[in-house]
Amino acid sequence: MRRLSVLVTAAMLALGLGAPAGAALLNFDGTISTELGTELPALNNTLAGVATVNNSAGPIPAHLQTLQLKGSRGAGATSAMVPITDPDTQGNGIASIRINSELGTGTFAPISGGAASTTVLTKNVLPVRGLSKVCLLSTTCVDFLPLILTQHVSTSMAKGVGIGGLLTIGGGTNPIRISIEAAPWTIKTGTSVDQITTPMTANGNKVFVNRTAMGFAHDPSSTTTNTAQPSGVVQLISPMQVVTNLTSGSNAKIALFGFLTVHFIPEPGMLLLLGSGVAGLVLLGRHRMKK
Repeated sequence: MRRLSVLVTAAMLALGLGAPAGAALLNFDGTISTELGTELPALNNTLAGVATVNNSAGPIPAHLQTLQLKGSRGAGATSAMVPITDPDTQGNGIASIRINSELGTGTFAPISGGAASTTVLTKNVLPVRGLSKVCLLSTTCVDFLPLILTQHVSTSMAKGVGIGGLLTIGGGTNPIRISIEAAPWTIKTGTSVDQITTPMTANGNKVFVNRTAMGFAHDPSSTTTNTAQPSGVVQLISPMQVVTNLTSGSNAKIALFGFLTVHFIPEPGMLLLLGSGVAGLVLLGRHRMKK
């Protein structure tokens, strides 16, 4: 009986059902996804790192209040590419888009899953470093317009994806000019604007459509409490606005959204403990059946 009690306790601890853990650190896997307008599939870059939850060494599981992310665990820069199939965009000489990115370090607070659609984050800057390429004429991307995702304005200031500020690609002697108004991350609903070029209104006016996306904080059962535990999921969004001089219309507007999705995962030692506990229960059951 004592052996059974020990094994059950080990399995419960591995699942987080026993006494609360004494550290507020969780490994995470996830993605940074970029959605540009309605013509392109999403570009997905994978993530892996360590999260500090609630800014303390408090118990886990817990309601998520503060989330600090740091890309690490051997997850270097990852790449994603989508070919351009839209005829209008191809007509401007754009063949594909490539993003090579990695996650910086940042803190989000306050996070409240129950009020995710309206919560305003007072801490919401997490830079995404890397390079985006607007590939010209060929998907091999020999010639491209470069966009550095994080740009330093001064020794103490930066702008870019996940930070905010105006980013510009091309212009000058290049006939293509693309400007991106970046925005910090949010967990509430964000809005960006798409310009619909065909069909226009009867009098030839342009048509604009609002696109929206929303963040969330969910626990393993998809409710909004105790997110700070393995299998909890947090999604933050960065609504951005693209303005171009492409032939689809002067100053054509395109909606751009960044999605940062974080999935908390158990530490390898915890999985090993759980496996050992379950295996022990199975062996003990077989032993008693033989008796």
